[in-house]
Amino acid sequence: MPSAMVSQTVQGAVLSATSNILAQVLTSYKEDTPFTISLSPILKFAIFSMISNPLNILWQTFLEDIFPSNVPANPSEKQLKDKPAQTRTSKRNLLAKFTLDQTIGAVVNTLMFLVYMAYVNDSGAKGAASWRTVQADVSGRFWPMIIDGYKLWPAVSLASFLWVPINKRVVFGCSVGVLWGIYLSLSVAS
Repeated sequence: MPSAMVSQTVQGAVLSATSNILAQVLTSYKEDTPFTISLSPILKFAIFSMISNPLNILWQTFLEDIFPSNVPANPSEKQLKDKPAQTRTSKRNLLAKFTLDQTIGAVVNTLMFLVYMAYVNDSGAKGAASWRTVQADVSGRFWPMIIDGYKLWPAVSLASFLWVPINKRVVFGCSVGVLWGIYLSLSVAS
């Protein structure tokens, strides 16, 4: 795994753990109970982040390779060695990336999260019981989570594609995802 991917994955795991800790603080405050940190959900969220972040880095790289944000301003013009090429933002490519990210990317990420969390939260049961739990969680939580995600992630995705360099997009998403992670932590806890 390249060092940039390792670095982004570790940063994402730290941000994911942070969001879970904040969710625990909010729950304690809301329920007016003394705050005690629970390591189990923090580790579950950090491990999920370490699994999903490399896949998301590859996904973002794939999208950028297939649909680059910046394309030559005048493709017929020959580029001179000492003069940098003029580029323009491709609206078509931005729309394609955005659409794929908000459909395929959203579905895959939501399914990965739900399957992982349902399985690890029911890990004490025998395999068949865990898969029944996974199926129940996916069927009960998938659409509400997708709909809630569409209240945040389209704006994040568009901002990311427009202004964030490819090598910083997953960490940018994880940073914004601290708020989303609080939502997910509270959702899994309920």
